[in-house]
Amino acid sequence: MYRIGRDACKTQIITLFFCFFASFVLLADENKPGGFLDLEPRIEVFQGDWDKADRPDSSAKGWTPLSETSFRADDRREFVWLRAEISKTELTTKPWLLLHPYIQKVTAFVDGKATTAEPVHFWSNPDDRPLPHHFIAIPLNTVDLNPSAQNHTIHIRVEPLFHINTFFYLLNDLELVKELTFHTALAFALLAMIAIMAIYNLLLYFSVRDSVYLIYVAASLSALAYACLLTNIAVYFVDASGLNPKQGFLAGLVTFIIHVLLFQRLLDTGNKYPRIHKLASVIAATGFIWLILSPLLTYDVLVLGWMVLGYPVYFGALFIAFQLAKSGYHPARYFIVGWVPYLVAVILTGVEYASLIEPTNWVSYFVPVALAWEMALFSLALASRIKILRDERDTLQAQQIEVSEKAREALERSNRIKDDFLNAVSHELRTPLHTIQGQLDLLREAPLNREQNDAFRLIEYANLRMTRQVGGILDFVDAQEENLLSSPQVFEPQSLFDLLEYEFREAARAKPVSLAFGMEDSVPGKVFMDGLMLEKVLYQLIDNAVKFTPAGGEVLVRGSRLTDDSVLRILVSDTGPGIPDAQREKVFQAFSQGEAGLTRRYGGVGLGLPLASSLANALGGQMRVLETSDHGTTLEVTVPYGDVHQSEHHDPDQLSLGDVIQVPRVLVVEDDAGNRMILRKQLEKIGVISEGVQNGLEAVRAAMNEPWDMIIMDCQMPVMDGIEATREIRLKAAANLDTPIIAVTANASESYRLQCLEAGMDDYCTKPLRMEKLQRLVTHYAEHRVVTRVREQRGLKDSLIDS
Repeated sequence: MYRIGRDACKTQIITLFFCFFASFVLLADENKPGGFLDLEPRIEVFQGDWDKADRPDSSAKGWTPLSETSFRADDRREFVWLRAEISKTELTTKPWLLLHPYIQKVTAFVDGKATTAEPVHFWSNPDDRPLPHHFIAIPLNTVDLNPSAQNHTIHIRVEPLFHINTFFYLLNDLELVKELTFHTALAFALLAMIAIMAIYNLLLYFSVRDSVYLIYVAASLSALAYACLLTNIAVYFVDASGLNPKQGFLAGLVTFIIHVLLFQRLLDTGNKYPRIHKLASVIAATGFIWLILSPLLTYDVLVLGWMVLGYPVYFGALFIAFQLAKSGYHPARYFIVGWVPYLVAVILTGVEYASLIEPTNWVSYFVPVALAWEMALFSLALASRIKILRDERDTLQAQQIEVSEKAREALERSNRIKDDFLNAVSHELRTPLHTIQGQLDLLREAPLNREQNDAFRLIEYANLRMTRQVGGILDFVDAQEENLLSSPQVFEPQSLFDLLEYEFREAARAKPVSLAFGMEDSVPGKVFMDGLMLEKVLYQLIDNAVKFTPAGGEVLVRGSRLTDDSVLRILVSDTGPGIPDAQREKVFQAFSQGEAGLTRRYGGVGLGLPLASSLANALGGQMRVLETSDHGTTLEVTVPYGDVHQSEHHDPDQLSLGDVIQVPRVLVVEDDAGNRMILRKQLEKIGVISEGVQNGLEAVRAAMNEPWDMIIMDCQMPVMDGIEATREIRLKAAANLDTPIIAVTANASESYRLQCLEAGMDDYCTKPLRMEKLQRLVTHYAEHRVVTRVREQRGLKDSLIDS
């Protein structure tokens, strides 16, 4: 943008140079024979008591030579009369009278005959003027003259509205065309420069969307209108016959108001000079009020008010710009270079109007030239300011990126530390819990007396609760990172209810609380969904219900199917204190409970309902408070499921498996000797042959040496971990390429589960592994593997007999 603005400025300078050069060429012969004839030395002005539209008599007293080029008529004098004697030759060769553009209404008389039907003035309608130009050009050869007369008298009637310098030229046709062609081209060139800058910055606004561009465009348009009026270019496009000098100064007042707003943005007064910024805003508002009141003000009052408002701002802005430029603010330098010529032009115009300098036909261009130059330099100042703002923005963005990068690295480091910590905590907690659970499973069928049996049940309940709490915390972490993914499989809803009833039986009896489960017949016997995740949801809800229900109350869990929908609906109702309306949303927030003091009264860390809600969402369902009151609360869980089409076909090999001599063989890979021993004892009680190894490398060797019906693989082990061992077995152990490999690990994160499955494992279980779960794994994987092998052996035997 800076480069484009600079190129536009260069174009404008070249154009101005060309115009002035053309002026020199066209007007070089001004004082030579055939050039302009200056009438000023021979003009007389009537100073007598005469203020009529009719010319004074030639013999009347009061005609005196014009001593100065300014009409100093007072406001009471409506007409100013001038006269000059010219020869017949002069009138014939130079038939055009050219006057100062701001001389106002003029009528020329040759030997007492008016040369135009109406007075000619600056804003005359082009159709009523000899030539449409901002100078006043009056023909002198439009009247019939006495052919025998050698001299003629020209009377000029002026109707001035204000004091102004003037000049009087006589020109021939060629000189007039040269004069008007050059001035018209110059005026259009200046206005084109302003228009181009306005269009360019309007396009920039649509690109950058900074309001300062709109202010610049508005300032350019107002300057364009003002310059059009000063050079009278408006008469080429619109009928301006009804205009008067007051409209020109109104356009100038609008330009001033918008310039104040532009000054504030270019010089950044809002940040650098707050008090001056407010004062400038007040001045702009006053100028706007002055503009509204302009129809009621006289011409002199209007101009005076503009000067009172404008000049302090004009010179004040220049003073501020010098201060900013001195401090190294680049836009202020462009502002000074663009603004000083405008101030000089305004001052020179005023001085020329006041007759303090000789009149010139260039006065109409002082302000338009300065405006064109100013808008070009303001565009550069704007470009420089935008560049500064962009540099500041880029620096700020770079700093923000650096801060964000550091924050991201810190967050990643924190997440890694958190993950490592959670994995370590999970492993360190689940490993001993697995040992405890395994020993409890082995002791369950041991002969115990009543006291030992009660102690056994208390230990088993505490172990179960601890396992649930550890798993819940890790599930909650995954939920916050949106890493919860369901793993649907076929399971029986009624079996889930039976399991939960067994787990909460001791807690309900200890309180005591009535705990009842009910499943409607509409619920299918088997469904396809993530039963483990649904189990975690219901565990949290039932645990909350039992915890908040007072002794003697009741908790009811009911399962049903939504009508005409494959959606499981479970209601968990209790007779606790209920949830106040103001706390309904709070109970779903982590580490929060409905009222202060509940943690001390009921225990817990406040993760129950938030975790249950996250798990329900991961299942594609939802959870909500269905109803609550002082007499209890009912929570509703709805989750979709897939239908399971059960077949009546029975596999004869499966039924006769008991007759098969082959027993499932399971390889246990576990680095902890205690856990490895417990797993092998549990498998022995199930009726499975097992062997154990203590790391992944030994597991790969064992898999390469002989086939197995199932491999239970720990993941975090020395020498070689379980994930790498699984990859090696899938690649190198020909006898176990499709052997089921089950991950049994203390790492319960969802991301780790996905790593295990991607490595080639068939299932994923977290420690502690209960006896019931191990039994299901053996049935589903190991025994199925045996049946498959028996089928293959029988098929091979039958083919040999046939051959």
